[in-house]
Amino acid sequence: MFLQVNIKYEDAHNGGASMNNQFNDRENSTTQAIQLQHFLCAFFMLMSLLIAALGSSTANAGVSSRDLAEHASYSNPQLSPDGKTLVVTAEIDDAPNLVFIDIATRQPTQLVEFTKESLPADYQWANDERLVVSMGRRIGSADVPFLTGELFALNKNGKRKLNIFGPRAKNPTYGVGSMMAVLDDRHILVQVTPYSRTRMDKLTEIHRVNIYNGKNRRVIRSDLRGAAFMLDRDNEPRFAVGADDNAEQIISVKAKGSRDWQKFDSPFEGDVVPVAFEDDNETIYLIAAGEEDETVSGIYKLNIKTMATERVFHSGDTDIEGVLTDPDQNLLGAITFRNYPEFIAIDKEHPLTQLAQGLIAAFPDDNVGIVSISDANDRAVVSVSSPTRTPEYFLYDKAKGGLEPLFDAYPNIDDSRLSPSDAFTIKSRDGLTLHGYVTVPKGSNGKQPLVVMPHGGPHARDYWGYDPLVQLLAVNGYAVLQVNFRGSTGFGQDFMEAGYGEWGRKIQYDIIDAVQWSIDEGIADPDRIAIFGASFGGYSALQAPALAPELFKAAIGYVGVYDLDMLYTTGDIEGARWGGAYLDKTLPESEQERRAQSPVDQLDKFDAAIFIVHGKEDFRAAFEHAEVLRDKLDDMGRPYEWLAKDGEQGVSIPRQAYRCGRGTTLRRGSAPRA
Repeated sequence: MFLQVNIKYEDAHNGGASMNNQFNDRENSTTQAIQLQHFLCAFFMLMSLLIAALGSSTANAGVSSRDLAEHASYSNPQLSPDGKTLVVTAEIDDAPNLVFIDIATRQPTQLVEFTKESLPADYQWANDERLVVSMGRRIGSADVPFLTGELFALNKNGKRKLNIFGPRAKNPTYGVGSMMAVLDDRHILVQVTPYSRTRMDKLTEIHRVNIYNGKNRRVIRSDLRGAAFMLDRDNEPRFAVGADDNAEQIISVKAKGSRDWQKFDSPFEGDVVPVAFEDDNETIYLIAAGEEDETVSGIYKLNIKTMATERVFHSGDTDIEGVLTDPDQNLLGAITFRNYPEFIAIDKEHPLTQLAQGLIAAFPDDNVGIVSISDANDRAVVSVSSPTRTPEYFLYDKAKGGLEPLFDAYPNIDDSRLSPSDAFTIKSRDGLTLHGYVTVPKGSNGKQPLVVMPHGGPHARDYWGYDPLVQLLAVNGYAVLQVNFRGSTGFGQDFMEAGYGEWGRKIQYDIIDAVQWSIDEGIADPDRIAIFGASFGGYSALQAPALAPELFKAAIGYVGVYDLDMLYTTGDIEGARWGGAYLDKTLPESEQERRAQSPVDQLDKFDAAIFIVHGKEDFRAAFEHAEVLRDKLDDMGRPYEWLAKDGEQGVSIPRQAYRCGRGTTLRRGSAPRA
């Protein structure tokens, strides 16, 4: 189940609170589609390669690849504060537009059109009539819009449209803006990261912005570059969270009423994420790990004045993925995600906690979410989804005491044809506990052709839920295996750091061990296995076969990294002021070992069929990686398939940040495969 989490802590995507978030906000899974025509071109080439390498499979005729590759028809429904109006993104002619709906009549009252070049990436109500839109654009193949940092406001009747923040505003500001809080009916607080080469080099600010005329003034400036702010219950900034030049988290704290920032001497092990203040505005709840926690994060309470700490909740072996708070920052519950999402109630008497528990009971086999709620907590929009259920939206009305259907995000997909995903837990060859997911085509029997799909990052993870790319493969007759190898997030800092220096060795052996498990369980046909991934997953797709050439018949790298030394000179990591320190910490230390763990130097160790897919403008995994791989294959005289697109970003991945924001996942857990 997932619920909206009201955290006034702006994450690294908008300012830079966590080094790992900066490098992985696009890479936590491979669950994206390229724009339809490009995706289908790549997908049909992929299917041709899989059929050639693994043999034909039995496709599910009830679901089309085209429908699965489409953008959601409806997404991001948000209730106005009074609960009387709903705004939702509707995909029309391959461009997202805003539709305003009157809740009483269920009738649309206004359509506001946008273009692919300038579209609503996100939005928040500032009052009952006015909406503030975070603008974005789709770059190349990216499914998720790239935030431009501009803010646009309009009334629910479509009038009084105005750019209120950014270089095109009446009062231009040259920085990336993100709405943080509503001050009153006319003003909001905006976190501002002044323009720089990496968005991380300038001191972050907070501005007070008028939503009707765009006038703004600076309220405060952080003492940290690229920091993110946390507001207290009075909307006063109290914490600033950033990263130093060595890629280590640094935090500044400010006393109530002061303008002076002081260094925060954290009593915790590793990174800290502030999530909510208590009424006194001096006690704060944090996601952090104490000395006794073995680097696995829990929920802690900290008094800023006395530095006294109290552990509120800890799961034992799984990090806190997020928290549930109400709009007043009352902490209601915690969310973990060992195999399936689990919600742990903290304030059991709060109406929102009881609503969450009621939804879990009503939909025990689904992810359920409160994605938007009125100020009075009397109306809410609820989302229900699972691997076999595309997201559906319902209206909860407290007065009526039930749920009423609103719309299906993917109305053209027949959910009855989708394939279930099951969790599994195994031991690696050296004794680490690994969690993952296996999806077997619906109605299939016996051993299946298998596609192994390692996630990106590597400091990210896979989750249980609806995944269009997994379903694309499953409906075409292929089982899909995903494993959260060492280096993944969610299972403690030690587990993540176990992947440092082991990108091309122990991480790959974790993937290989999961494949062997699927063979031993009778799921995978050992003679029909392929590996396919994006970004770090693309790296793994070309590296794992070098370590287990007998397992894989095909290797498909999508916007992959193939030469580790090139990370120091290409892409956006090297441009960050702490990029070099991050690479020094996570890559093999010696040049000799980096060569041994670079796929471009391992091509002679396996003979699986190869398919390379890349966008020429990808800013994370630079196109040069695909070029050096292609040139090496040409020098070897080895055949391969190739697809490169001009002006394309390779992949854009929904955020599953270390902190919790809208869309946090919760669900009662069930037993995984052993």
